[in-house]
Amino acid sequence: MKVVFTATARKSLRRVPVDRRIQIVSRIEAVASGQGQRFDVQRLAGSDLMRLRVGEYRVLFAVDTANQVLRVELVRTRGDVYKR
Repeated sequence: MKVVFTATARKSLRRVPVDRRIQIVSRIEAVASGQGQRFDVQRLAGSDLMRLRVGEYRVLFAVDTANQVLRVELVRTRGDVYKR
């Protein structure tokens, strides 16, 4: 599955410390390759988005199974991610 970052996700990922950024990207790639059951991934209520927990950070993403694309929408800390 191909991973695509939105402009907002790329911008928010740049603000994350490098060591945590590497961990977040590797977890996203693992979820895209089908190993998501090993990590804390849940569907958000009332939305088509999924949530991946990586320490204090949350990654919101959508999966387009028809086109085999995982689109990362947002990467933020737990306290900020749900304030949309």
